[in-house]
Amino acid sequence: MSEHEYKMYEELLDLLEKRYKADEIDKENYDELKERYTKKLEVAKEFAEKQKEVPRMKVAGAQTISDTLASFAGSVTINGGDVARDIRVAGAAKFNDDIICKNLKVAGSVKSAGNITAHGDVKTSGSFKCGGFLHADRDVKVAGSCKIDSEVIIGGKLGTSGSFSCGGDLQAENGIRAAGSSRVEGNMLSQSTVSLAGRAQIAGNLVGEDVGINKDVISHRLKRSRPSIVEGSVFGTKEVILRNTIVEQDVKGLFVEIGPFSEVKGTVFYVENIKVDKKAKLNTEPVQISIDQLKL
Repeated sequence: MSEHEYKMYEELLDLLEKRYKADEIDKENYDELKERYTKKLEVAKEFAEKQKEVPRMKVAGAQTISDTLASFAGSVTINGGDVARDIRVAGAAKFNDDIICKNLKVAGSVKSAGNITAHGDVKTSGSFKCGGFLHADRDVKVAGSCKIDSEVIIGGKLGTSGSFSCGGDLQAENGIRAAGSSRVEGNMLSQSTVSLAGRAQIAGNLVGEDVGINKDVISHRLKRSRPSIVEGSVFGTKEVILRNTIVEQDVKGLFVEIGPFSEVKGTVFYVENIKVDKKAKLNTEPVQISIDQLKL
């Protein structure tokens, strides 16, 4: 129903009233038509109010707008603002400014000129480009290519498969799992497990509970791959396992394993146990520390 239809029903009710007063319509028909037009008017007004609440959108394809959902099949351009609903797109989504929503789910492509804030989950497959930061209260799952120009802060878990890059710090409270290539221009931080498979490039520190880079990749495949690089330090409150990885500064963990084709240019600090592969390189001897010294 068009957002302007309520004006038509207002005019019909006004005309009905005039016809009744002019004795052009009997009481029975008047009551029936008035009830019908009044109900239509209420529905049209409700729809118009919903449309006012939603930021201006340009849609090519089908759309469904309700109190909880803005769903599109095809392509949609949203000028920005607080949608206050779930956004679901099968096709292409373009945000011309900062966007705020509940859950965001896109199968296809997303291109945002500003920041994205989701008070729920974010799930995309295809191409995801964000010109600002990405903040999500819960989980983020990205399949395909993902490029965030600024920081990424996630209240839940981050899962990526394909190509992922972040222009600032990356923080995911409940864990990070990345398969493919990962590039972070700041720190990569989590209170839980950080598991990276593929090639990772991290400009800052890598911090987690259990931290692993290529821990499950067999050696002959690692030999043919370019190494992951951590320009800062690697810190794990429990286990740290690094394979085919260069760490420019220190490594600290409760249990530490420096696997094949890895190099630590700083110092390796461990609390309980250390394992160094014969194909790994340490610039200094490992140092055992107490649990109280296990700090970044």
